[in-house]
Amino acid sequence: MRRIVLPALMALTLCCGAAHSQDSLDVDQIIRGAITQDSITRAEAGAWEMDAVSYVRKLGGDDEVKEEKKFLKTYYFRDSLFKAVFHEYYRDGELQSQKELDKEIQEAAERRRKGRGRDASVNPMEPFYPENRGKYLFTLAGKELTHGCIAYHIIADCLEDDENLFEGDFWFEINHLNLLHAEFRPAKLPSKIKMLEMIKDYAPVEAGYWLPVGFRLHGKGQVLLLIKFNFAVEERYSRWEIDRDLPDTFFEENSDGDQDL
Repeated sequence: MRRIVLPALMALTLCCGAAHSQDSLDVDQIIRGAITQDSITRAEAGAWEMDAVSYVRKLGGDDEVKEEKKFLKTYYFRDSLFKAVFHEYYRDGELQSQKELDKEIQEAAERRRKGRGRDASVNPMEPFYPENRGKYLFTLAGKELTHGCIAYHIIADCLEDDENLFEGDFWFEINHLNLLHAEFRPAKLPSKIKMLEMIKDYAPVEAGYWLPVGFRLHGKGQVLLLIKFNFAVEERYSRWEIDRDLPDTFFEENSDGDQDL
């Protein structure tokens, strides 16, 4: 898979530059430590938000952009809860009406309900959670310098053909075993999809917590024999704010697509 490197953050220099020498851990120790660190981040950060600039592109056979949609959003998280609030929608550089934005909101919500999100709701840590670990073969590929950090590189191969499970390559920084970089794909491709590759990057961006800094997706599909489609998604994140006071009801998705705050 071609690696896509997102713009580096200055915080990486502070947190990763001092990566210390330590005895190498085995794959089970790394996974247990990564899950512990993920749990700590979720518990201490509580409910949190970040802004997103999101691009959805239809591509030609040579990856030339045929159409581009741009969205300005705010994402909200708390543990496994997620909500997307859309602010503006542009198509090929032109601001679209609220009616057109509402249609896009409904389509995005439907994709998430079907487990086919194309945004920050995609969680590459899922293969490592205890309820999923038995479905995978994990291999430690070694330590590598990537994205300004020394990281453990783990390969996760799914043992089941399930389009709701992910597999791929994952890098955990060696200091605290935060997820740094993930290149992953569904263990089974959804119907009509011939290729779907995703990349998600993390960095210490708010009070030292490792939160997402970017997401990319590239997919190809085919309908019938002659109709092919090629698409890409890119999201860039900013303005992370942790410890928001958001009740469970805030995350409930209304059937009419309302986004009341």
